[in-house]
Amino acid sequence: MDRLRTTLVACLATLVITLWGLAPPPAQAIDETKVPHYFGPAPNWALSPLPTVDPVTGAASGGIKKFVNRLPGLGEANANDLGQYLPVAVADTTTYPDADYYEIGVVQYRQKMHSDLPPTLLRGYVQLSTTVVPGQQVPLSNALVDGSTVSIAGYTGVTPPNYLGPVIVAQKDRPVRILFRNLLPSGAGGDLFLPVDSTMMGSGMGPMSMMTPMDSGTVTDQVRNPMCTDGPKSDMCFKDDRATLHLHGGVTPWISDGTPHQWITPKDEMTPWPAGVSVKNVPDMPDPGPGAMTFFYTNQQSARLMFYHDHSWGITRLNVYAGEAAGYLIQDQTEQALISKGLIPGPDSTIPLIVQDRTFVPQGDKVTRTGQLYDQDPTWDADRWGGFGNLWYHHVYMPAQNPGDPSGMSAFGRWMYGPWFWPPAKPMYPPIPNPRYNMDPATAFTTPLPVPCNLNDPTTWQYQTDPFCEPELIPGTPNISVGMEQFNDTPVVNGTVYPYTTVDPKAYRLRILNAANDRFFNLHMYVADVNTASSSLNAEGNPIGGTEVAFKAAELAAAQLDPVVFPTPDTTLSPKGPDWIQIGSEGGFLPAPAVIPPQPITWITDPTRFDVGNVDQHSLALAPAERADVIVDFSKYAGQTLILYNDAPAAYPARVASYDYYTGAPDLSPVGAPGVIPGYGPNTRTVMQIRVNPLPDPTVTPAPFDLAALQAAFAHQADGSGVFESGQHPIIVGQAAYNSAYGTNFPAAGYCNAPGSTKQSCDGFARISDQGGDLFGFNTLASPTTKLQIPLEPKALHDEMNAVAFDEFGRMTANIGIEAVPAAPGAQNVTLYPYVNPATELIDGTNLPKGDLNVTPISTQDGTQIWKITHNGVDTHPIHFHLYDVQVLNRVTWDNIIIPPDANELGWKDTVRISPLEDTIVALRPIIPTLPFEIPNSIRLLNPMMPAGSTAMFEPTDVLGNPTNPIINQLVNFGWEYVWHCHILSHEEMDMMRPVSLALPPKQADGLAFTTSGSGNKARLTLTWNDNSITETSFLVQKTTNGTTWTNVGTIASPLDQANTIGVKTLQDPAIYNPNVVAKYQVVAQNTVGYGGQMPSLTVKSVSAPLLTGTVPADPTDMTATLVAGPKVTITFTDNAITETGFVLERSVNGGAFVQIAALPARSNTGNVSYTDNLTLSATDTTYVYRVAAVNVAGLSGYAVSPTILLPAQPAAPGNFTATNGANSGNSRSVVLDWQDLSSNETGFTIQRATNSTFSKGLNSVTVNAGVTTLTQTGLARNTNYWYRIRSNNGTIVSSGWVNAAPFPITTNP
Repeated sequence: MDRLRTTLVACLATLVITLWGLAPPPAQAIDETKVPHYFGPAPNWALSPLPTVDPVTGAASGGIKKFVNRLPGLGEANANDLGQYLPVAVADTTTYPDADYYEIGVVQYRQKMHSDLPPTLLRGYVQLSTTVVPGQQVPLSNALVDGSTVSIAGYTGVTPPNYLGPVIVAQKDRPVRILFRNLLPSGAGGDLFLPVDSTMMGSGMGPMSMMTPMDSGTVTDQVRNPMCTDGPKSDMCFKDDRATLHLHGGVTPWISDGTPHQWITPKDEMTPWPAGVSVKNVPDMPDPGPGAMTFFYTNQQSARLMFYHDHSWGITRLNVYAGEAAGYLIQDQTEQALISKGLIPGPDSTIPLIVQDRTFVPQGDKVTRTGQLYDQDPTWDADRWGGFGNLWYHHVYMPAQNPGDPSGMSAFGRWMYGPWFWPPAKPMYPPIPNPRYNMDPATAFTTPLPVPCNLNDPTTWQYQTDPFCEPELIPGTPNISVGMEQFNDTPVVNGTVYPYTTVDPKAYRLRILNAANDRFFNLHMYVADVNTASSSLNAEGNPIGGTEVAFKAAELAAAQLDPVVFPTPDTTLSPKGPDWIQIGSEGGFLPAPAVIPPQPITWITDPTRFDVGNVDQHSLALAPAERADVIVDFSKYAGQTLILYNDAPAAYPARVASYDYYTGAPDLSPVGAPGVIPGYGPNTRTVMQIRVNPLPDPTVTPAPFDLAALQAAFAHQADGSGVFESGQHPIIVGQAAYNSAYGTNFPAAGYCNAPGSTKQSCDGFARISDQGGDLFGFNTLASPTTKLQIPLEPKALHDEMNAVAFDEFGRMTANIGIEAVPAAPGAQNVTLYPYVNPATELIDGTNLPKGDLNVTPISTQDGTQIWKITHNGVDTHPIHFHLYDVQVLNRVTWDNIIIPPDANELGWKDTVRISPLEDTIVALRPIIPTLPFEIPNSIRLLNPMMPAGSTAMFEPTDVLGNPTNPIINQLVNFGWEYVWHCHILSHEEMDMMRPVSLALPPKQADGLAFTTSGSGNKARLTLTWNDNSITETSFLVQKTTNGTTWTNVGTIASPLDQANTIGVKTLQDPAIYNPNVVAKYQVVAQNTVGYGGQMPSLTVKSVSAPLLTGTVPADPTDMTATLVAGPKVTITFTDNAITETGFVLERSVNGGAFVQIAALPARSNTGNVSYTDNLTLSATDTTYVYRVAAVNVAGLSGYAVSPTILLPAQPAAPGNFTATNGANSGNSRSVVLDWQDLSSNETGFTIQRATNSTFSKGLNSVTVNAGVTTLTQTGLARNTNYWYRIRSNNGTIVSSGWVNAAPFPITTNP
């Protein structure tokens, strides 16, 4: 394959360069089937098949009738009338005894999704038969867009392919292993049956050096018609049949996360790029060969609903739209206990609801190009993308602006266009001349108009509808182009269009997933308006009954004149249905059940608020990828028909009226629907019909669902068995909303993050003044009354708000980046990055919890991060985090209004709604999955679609907003690579996605050993060790000779472009080896993640056990200790060692523990060492014992110990020492000295006399015996000053302090 790749790339590159060097083709007539009109008169936007209403009888025909087909359920036993069901995968528990094993394939098939539609072409997953799990052994084939099928040899299915299947049911902490096979068609048959814009990163040309495409500023040049957009797709392009599996919400090792670069193509696909650059198979599973890869899901998380879907770079939105998604359930003991106790409904009363929106290709004659399809979408290519009943997807970038129109806007516009926005963007490919400008439609625009088109003169118009006259310029976008979102017109639940289901009048558990690409849902239930009851029959032969929710008449009437008016339910005609009792979200069970009543969408309308226009009130609001585990009690609705109703705006929150399809809506054609009639689509307000059976015995009122008992089970229990406290990981930030779940007393109010604040009581809410980099203080479960501080990490979202939010064609984009620190008025406060830029989100996993067992509350800065995500834009973005859940702390508007999380946002979330003009604060503490194998780092080129060394497509700006050197497309260590992104899939692929790198320490080196060689100045030490890791980027060898200061000896790099293997490593210390110097060596295995330089990087490490090059020194001997005046002890000992770095001298007082009193330097060679210890006198006798040991880096030698030294007690000083003149004898004088003996242990007294106060002149000392209290000194000079002092003595060394005589001095008699 490598030789094939090399040859093919070389040949293809030569061909491309040659072709691109040719001159452009001569001018020719515009191909109206390929070159779109950008301003009308067609919208280039198809609607699902519309009904036709007889103008005389009012009878409707055609279109899609609502609530005809039954809702599919789990398992074949719950198949609907169309044969649809959600297959449940059958686990193989023997091939890998430690795990449930499945073989899953992706195939292309057709399935009927509504009685009024032919079978729809889809891509999806199927469980493959094995010898252990043969199942039905259904022959598999691939359906092609031309209506034919191609058999898939060698594989059969456990069941037939079914939309949104197979559903995998897993158990907490029991892994799931998957062998995934890409069985899609190869070659031309593998081209996707949806419009692919190959200018999207990852879906165009492969990483080859290419000339810039020819840009002649025309609709026929290579810029507008990229080679990789043509069909069949060139072998120089990344193929459309790429596929992978991403377990959304899974705590999954990166090799199995299904990130954008982990796709594979079918094994027979001829391509230089058969797999993404990050594809890694599970190490302990056999290599499945080309066209397949293996996955390992840990399931180390609580019970929850997840789903797996495609995540291939550049075509995620299309693959998922085509059907590559399926459910995934984790069950655990907490959930089973609730079911066993009857606190929540069991499996027989549980209904999955996977809600999506789709648009189906309407009918049209491709020969005459007439009919609804071609009236609405003239350039739809039915040969490539399919005809009636297939999935429709947009492919023309319709600009919202038309500078040629006096309004400045286009009546057919959908998305902002950068060059006509403010500030005007200046894209690489700006507007180009309009080939239809002043050209005659009657001649297919091949000849000029007789009179130039003049908007002021209707007789000159090209069209009798907008735009009337073609403007001079059109967008320079590709003819087949992506747009910003696709809000479809038809709800699909569990794969069925407008289904109905029948329930009994009791409580049910609904597991709801919003699996739409782009649309939000605000779900609530209302009783169907009886005035709209249809007598037509559903699949079971029963009258369909009520199909609509009645609207308030006044609002509906107002909407006819102003489509911005938002009609709401009339609850007099359509009373409110049951509340939702939400018990779980995508992160599993909530801290407490959240009761959510029906509530139409409202918006913040206070113009003084910074977040005006955001959604305010709602019912069960679900953004794409959000899930809700809810209980619905139908006991009060026996015999009634309910409508599952949706009124979430599209876009969210800024509703576009033409995307809101509801009964009685005004005629918004051609850009929207031409009105919506009862009982038929398109209708996004009526999702599903729920028919509640009558009571078996009308005289017996059913008991309502016991909400109080459920609430009690969720509440804190004395034994810690509450649902949340026992079944979920401990929260990070303590908040009052969790008090019921934990029995805590976190404060509801308490701002502890004011600058300089010492306040310890924290409410856990961030204020707008809390900036990135600031320490955010909060209380924790481990320390509920003191605050822990973690720096805020500044993040940013941005969409369609200024020139940075448009791509090289001027199309809208959305991006993720970094907020400036600190944010400053009048400054560019965000730096936005494309997905290919170096990672800026780096997580140190060294001290994070491992596995999901016994995870303890946070108590230190262990790698946990708190992100402050600011959003300057217009859309609410559902941001999804791979690998880890987050705790939503709060939202805070830019004018500092604190918005706590909704009750159903508490606990853990993997998808969070980030709304504009406010900051959203989330805390994340990834739980590192424990694995039965080691996995490598993700090492890849920054941009796999460009050649190595390229500097194109990067944003060379650092996280502080400063320009950097050009960023080079080079190999980078991403560690454990994940992503965070918007789960509006159109936004994700318009580059609203960024990598996240988790850095984990390598396995420790061990087996350290050394050898020596040479002599003298050439003596060297060589160190060897076992390299046990495949994730280190380098080994750093360090040594110390004193045990405290480590110096670097050398480094061995593990180059990123070479295989990282285990084995023996060797390094020579360049220093001269001295056998008399004992050293300690250690090997530091380092894992450096990130681009580095001016962009972020992070190094984590593990340190080996140390290696010593020698032993402890020889013991010292002959230790002596002598008490001398001072008092002092003179210590001597014999040094017998030549390898010591010093000595440790210790002393024991009165038989107590030895305490170090000195660290003595090493002696050169052997010999005697002396030291003097100054003692402090005490009122009692004190004994001292000394010991000394030689020390080096290997440790202490044995001790030499001194004899015991007795320091006698210090006697009390004499008192009342007086001097008086005595008798005179001639010229001699005398002084009588008297004192008080205050000591009981003196051996005598010393009296000193001097002729100055410092006793340095004329000093005379006299000693008298103990007990003496008077002394007369004679023979003194006349009229002379004498100074006297006295002390008590206890032996010859110990004395009291001196006491001066009074007076001081005494003057002798004259």
